[in-house]
Order: sequence, then structure tokens, then C-alpha cells
Amino acid sequence: MSRVSSLLLAVMLVAAWDASASAVTGREVIDEAQKKNGLSTWRDRVIDVTMESYTTTLQRTRDATVTEQTDPRGEHRTFMEFTGPQDVTGTLFLHLSPRGDKDQQWLWTPATRRARRLADAQRDENFMGTDLSYRDLELIVRIQQWNDAESTATLLPEETLDGKACQVVELVPKNQEFSYTKYRLWFGKDDALLDQVDVYDSDTKVFKRMRMRDYKRIQNYATAQEAEVSNLPYNTRTRFKISNVRYDAGVSENLFTVGNVQKGR
Repeated sequence: MSRVSSLLLAVMLVAAWDASASAVTGREVIDEAQKKNGLSTWRDRVIDVTMESYTTTLQRTRDATVTEQTDPRGEHRTFMEFTGPQDVTGTLFLHLSPRGDKDQQWLWTPATRRARRLADAQRDENFMGTDLSYRDLELIVRIQQWNDAESTATLLPEETLDGKACQVVELVPKNQEFSYTKYRLWFGKDDALLDQVDVYDSDTKVFKRMRMRDYKRIQNYATAQEAEVSNLPYNTRTRFKISNVRYDAGVSENLFTVGNVQKGR
């Protein structure tokens, strides 16, 4: 082999090694987003949220305080208390999502004065008139915590979203309990912020789209101050406005019990 050929081969091998070393996987994109922005690494969170439901115009507004507790290796818990308007004030909702087991969802209303467990068939119904189903409520946090045993994570070609270069990760759940076939997550290439999630009900059809806007760093976590969920087939959407966010405040596990919901307000 000539000296020129040997040099050319060496250059090609180094280039191939560099390309391999710099390549990232879908799982690594999500892990980097967590490391940089803490999108789902907090232990507990309390937020006030206003939910605005739209068709072509604003149809309904609801206010609630949402308390969450999460563990990347274990259970995710959500407790909601509605604070307005008057017809839903005092309504309580509890969602328990153990790792590797079926979810439990409980609802207490002032009209019934009792807590009832929602049946499995009700989990895909719209939650309190919004474009989220009961199953969707913790979607953004939970799917980012999935591991290789729970989903595949494939890095797709980069795309531009509102002029911003994004890395796109496709998650396909391995748990047959999920009614959606796959999720696509758009992370900003430079800031690693989660800007969009597409939810598919078939291999090619986007059923819901979630957009996150106006990120602010609160404590050590990047937090979207506004999110919009669109139901594309029905042309409806719900805007969620977030305020008064508190992280890692040491929320008691006693809040997330059926007994606590049964007491009502």
C-alpha cells in the first residue's frame, strides 16, 4: 500500500470514529434535557393553573391547585383541588400511577359528597371538559422517565419548529395498557427545552399536540408558564396557564391517599 493510500485510509478511519463518537441516541437526548433543565427530576411540585377551553372562541375557564409527587423509579401521584368557578369549586381528583401497575383515579365532588373510583373505560374521557384525558394528565412528566424496558426511544432527523432547530425523539410504549401508539418529542437543539409533544393514535395520525411556551427557571427547574393541548381531529384546544410554582417543598405522602380524598373539602 502506498504512503498516500495509507494516509487516506487513516483519515477515513479517524473520521468514521469521530462520527460514531459524536452520535447520540434518543434516550441520550432526553437524559441531556433532564440534566440541563430538570424537566422531570423534581421530587414534588405545587402549581396554580388556569385551564381555558376553546373551540373557535373561549368556552370555559377553570382554576385549580395541582400538587404532584414523582419518583423516576416509582410512583407518580397527582392531587388536584378545583378553586373556580363556583360549579366546580371543591372538586377533588387523585391520580396514582405506580410503576408497572394499573393507574388508580378517584374523584370527589361537592354534589355527591363521596369519592368514587373511575373505571378503566373512563380514563380516555376528557378531564373536566379540557382536551386532556384522565390518562394524559401526567403525560409530559411520566414519558420522559420511561426506560428501555418501558419504551423504545428513536432519534429522528432534526426538524425546525417556529424557526428553532430541534432534536426529535420518538417514543413507542411497550406497555399495551397505553391507547396511543407513539409519542414524538421536540427538544431545542441548543437549549434542550421540550417545546412540543405529538401524540399518535395510529402510525401516521397525530391525535393531540402539546406546545410548551414561555419557559422560566424556577429554583433549578425549567418550567413552561403556558401549555396548549390541541385535539386535532375535533379542532378544539385547551390553554393551561401556570403560576405560583413551588418545587421540592416536602409535600406529605398523606395528601395522596384515598382517605384524604374521601374527607372532601
